[in-house]
Amino acid sequence: MSSGRFSDAERAALYRAIELRRDIRSYRPDAVPDDVLGRILRAAHQAPSVGLMQPWDFVLIADPALRQKIYDHFRAVNARAADVHRDDRGEAYRALKLQGILDAPLNLLVTCDRRRGGPHVLGRYTMRHMDEYSTCLAVQNLWLAARVEGVGVGWMSLLEPEFIAALLGLPEAVVPVAYLTLGYPVNFPSEPMLSSTGWATRRPLSDSLFLDRYGERLPGLETLPARHVHAAPASEGGNVEPPVVARARQDALTKPQGSLGRLEALALQLAGIQRREYPSCHEPALLLFAADHGVAEEGVSAYLPKATAQMVYQYLSGGAAVNALCRQHGVRLLVADVGVDHDFGPASGLEQHKIRRGTRNFLESDAMTPGELDAALASGAALVARVPESEVIALGEMGIGNTTASAAILAAITGLAPELVVGAGSGVSDHTLQRKRDVVRAALDKHAPAGPTEALRRLGGLEIAALVGAIEAAAAQRRLVVLDGFITGVAALVARERNPAVMPFLVAGHVGAEQAHRRLLALLGLSPLLDLELRLGEGSGAVLALSLVQSAVRCMREMRTFEEANLVRPRDPRDAAREG
Repeated sequence: MSSGRFSDAERAALYRAIELRRDIRSYRPDAVPDDVLGRILRAAHQAPSVGLMQPWDFVLIADPALRQKIYDHFRAVNARAADVHRDDRGEAYRALKLQGILDAPLNLLVTCDRRRGGPHVLGRYTMRHMDEYSTCLAVQNLWLAARVEGVGVGWMSLLEPEFIAALLGLPEAVVPVAYLTLGYPVNFPSEPMLSSTGWATRRPLSDSLFLDRYGERLPGLETLPARHVHAAPASEGGNVEPPVVARARQDALTKPQGSLGRLEALALQLAGIQRREYPSCHEPALLLFAADHGVAEEGVSAYLPKATAQMVYQYLSGGAAVNALCRQHGVRLLVADVGVDHDFGPASGLEQHKIRRGTRNFLESDAMTPGELDAALASGAALVARVPESEVIALGEMGIGNTTASAAILAAITGLAPELVVGAGSGVSDHTLQRKRDVVRAALDKHAPAGPTEALRRLGGLEIAALVGAIEAAAAQRRLVVLDGFITGVAALVARERNPAVMPFLVAGHVGAEQAHRRLLALLGLSPLLDLELRLGEGSGAVLALSLVQSAVRCMREMRTFEEANLVRPRDPRDAAREG
């Protein structure tokens, strides 16, 4: 190519090889042909080096007895290294697969001869380890060339250099740099093994990019692609069909098919949303929206309206039930004031989105104006934007009177009678329960709203509208949404009526004690993950259910397949009988 330029196809192939390079641990027994191995090693030998000293050498290791000694050494070092970690990382460390040392058709040691080129190699005058850095470039060339050839490479770094040097007879100045396993892999994982097993995730580029001085962020980083790109092409809409590779992996895990019950369906739902073989639940967040309701002045709650503000202060201080649950399950909590009848001032940690101090009493007028409704919907979307790394979002709410408002919306959309949709809420007496039903009946007679959006505007709450906006935004960005109780379920119903494409992105966290919640979930076609008779709200049930999402993900990512574990798949004895 005389111009030195690459074609679009050549550029794409290069970046594809970089993106799909993987550390391989499980190999098929097929031998790597000599011509393929030759091309891979020539690519490694073409690496740049300081002063063109070419400090690398390649030691192929074929002797089974020698490889057994190396394998035993790796296992001993791995066990000692695992003891450094006292939490579950120690177990994950011990589980790192080293079997490739024995199973791979080839083992290869890449060394650096520090004598090569003499003591005054051009370019190594001040940086004395440039020869070792050059050798790493040879390793990278080898790795990328192998990926292009369909050959897998594993870098086994848990070695003691002195042991390898003595075992393989390395001269004193020759340094072992990389012990590699090579062969055709059982499969090329869709993401790095340490990521799929939950050990670590790749940092976004923006965290590693500085200007002029270390630590000084580069302006305009918001234009860089995020680590997780959620937006779907418009043509795909709400399609969340799990990728074929995800279904195949689920079926190949070391367990009877279907034995993990709904956890398997949950993992596949998330894999379909994320369009990947290994679903993930990175940086889960709970978005909790708070607002007051004008209808509370009708005495429909066991609590006074001022309790909304008091509970917000509880959330901010970390003393509520949902705070404890978020801490336990590693969930980030964001609390948003979208309409509390209180001036919080510069309250630390509060997301300020107040539209007005509570809705109007819907027995007297519409609860919101069109502009207020739009602002509330936008506030929900804005809070979703505050957690761009959160792949799973749980929803919660707080607002005295909001079960009354939610029941009125549900009745308006479905035509169900107040007796079927109005429940005890915060635990009201029979007398107050009847008053709530009368209030809802009167509101329906007054407004008779047409359509879900108008039902939300005339009868709803600012936090309910914010929940709708959050659901719509999260679904558009292909994020899983875990619903909490009755109020978030009503918000999901409104969102579905406005845009049915949100449904594949929703999970019902639990079914609560509120009378109409089970009926509502049936209308939505959602089966709750939990049934604990909760009626607290504030996202407590969603966070508990989110822990099941995390478990489903970890099983899908961290369990080995029969092939990866070198196990023979069980056979149905009826099939064997038929074959016989």
